[in-house]
Amino acid sequence: MTTKWKTADRGIRYREHNVRKRGIRPDRYYTIRLIVHGKRIEEALGWSSEGWTLEKVRDQLHELRQASKIGSGPFTLREKRIVAAENAKEEARKAAENPPPVDTIAAYFREHYEPWATATKPKGFPREKSIWRVWLEPLVGDKPIKNFVMQDWDDLVKKLNEAPLSQRSREYITGTLRRIFKHALNRRVVAEGPPAPRVIGCTAPKDNRRQRVITDAELQLLLEKLKARDIRAWRVTLFAASTGCRAGEAFNLTWAHLDLANAKATFPKTKNGRSRTVPLGNQAITMLAALPVGRPQDFVFVNRRSVQYTTAPAAFRCLINEMNLNDGREPLDRFSFHSLRHMAATRLAKTLPLRGLMDILGWEAATMALRYSHTSDADRKLAAETLDTAFHIRGQKKDVSRSRKRA
Repeated sequence: MTTKWKTADRGIRYREHNVRKRGIRPDRYYTIRLIVHGKRIEEALGWSSEGWTLEKVRDQLHELRQASKIGSGPFTLREKRIVAAENAKEEARKAAENPPPVDTIAAYFREHYEPWATATKPKGFPREKSIWRVWLEPLVGDKPIKNFVMQDWDDLVKKLNEAPLSQRSREYITGTLRRIFKHALNRRVVAEGPPAPRVIGCTAPKDNRRQRVITDAELQLLLEKLKARDIRAWRVTLFAASTGCRAGEAFNLTWAHLDLANAKATFPKTKNGRSRTVPLGNQAITMLAALPVGRPQDFVFVNRRSVQYTTAPAAFRCLINEMNLNDGREPLDRFSFHSLRHMAATRLAKTLPLRGLMDILGWEAATMALRYSHTSDADRKLAAETLDTAFHIRGQKKDVSRSRKRA
């Protein structure tokens, strides 16, 4: 792809690309020749399309010749690159030992924590950044990071307790700030690490498991009303209910990952980072087969504006309120879009072994099966009847024994 070597100047050679041009001239690849310690060497510089001009090549060659002449500095490009790498390492070491001063928590987050977190945990950091923007920056962003004391932690927790937040949300908000301070401690910006969650009174809840599932009859009624009101919302709700998938998995499903011929759907990116394939039942297949097939990259479920869902459909949320499914119930006892996954887990737990349940629903820990599967009212009634029967039989035996004694 290149021509033969040509001489541009004393100690400078180049060859031209047969196809690629730099302006009106063919692209040129430059090398330099020089004598170092009595040996002739030749080193490559690069293409003119990479910024090398004959003038720059001359300057580079002159610099190396001068270094060789006075016996100081790198004599070759290779030595120059080695020196540059060593200097960069030394600067990085000095920067780690003496980090640039930062005044506020906001400045540290912006200049140090955010670049690091973006590179090291791309999946988790967007949520941290949202927590920072909504809660932490307004409340503590202007506080000096080196003078953030226990009283400041107590004030933060007090403000969070006054806000309409769950215990888990308060724990995650303070946990995000604790991670920022741990990062600062590792870089010697602050002298002490953050206090433990129990010290500031923001521990994770012992049990934030959702308790609510609705009956099959209530689900059928909900789906009927939803289909009449917003058929697009009905589709994504039916899919979630019939597969037990997470909301994000349904919202991000594309046509490339649907295989109706083999009755399965694949979620390439799940919460635990692994792909998962789930079987499709007749209800889901019938619904999906009626849709016009999109391009492989198109989302299967979109709203009325043909935009991908990012939250539960508005029609779904409205119907939950209209049907009074959550009236008078505690937060963890309220029905939501995520409750469809709990209902699916409860039904599957009656027929699938634990390993199959974990594979279908995408769990890595067996404890998740206990968290998501629920005991239905029918099962509770059956349990009561079973115990009642046991007492009834015991009572019969006692009556019989007494009657025998009387006889």
